[in-house]
Amino acid sequence: MSERVRRAKLQDLGAITRLVQEASQLEGQVDEATVTEWLFSKGVWVAIRDEALVGVAAWQAENLLAVTDVFRVASVECWLEEGRQLLETIEGEAHTLMCEANVVLLPTLAPEAARTLLQQQGYELKTRDELHRIWREVLSDFAGEELDVMVKQLRDRMVMIPI
Repeated sequence: MSERVRRAKLQDLGAITRLVQEASQLEGQVDEATVTEWLFSKGVWVAIRDEALVGVAAWQAENLLAVTDVFRVASVECWLEEGRQLLETIEGEAHTLMCEANVVLLPTLAPEAARTLLQQQGYELKTRDELHRIWREVLSDFAGEELDVMVKQLRDRMVMIPI
């Protein structure tokens, strides 16, 4: 069984769209135009198992905060391995960019396997009010309050002076 994570390609457009629609269970919420925008505006990673696309995660960094606002995996069985690999890939990139934390914005209807994985990997559920003012400001550009905010600190201390 071949398992790997790689950057998304334009050729993945249809497979990513189908995966997000199926995993989200929200008809019409995500179309190929939306996924195309992700490909050009975010870091998008896909997880492959047995030559099939089974996971996708999209993130971006702003003001030393990594925000993962797309995190979908095809099935409960894939969360533990492919979900973990996607998360570790994003955390590695965020660390390279000196991000203080990774925030995963999780739909409230996300599978329990997603929450379990995040908690096992050191993420904590936070309210927006519990976050630093700068992080709240960054998150204001993302979708509304119906998303759960899961946070993992990547640096011991916040950066208070320019790097």
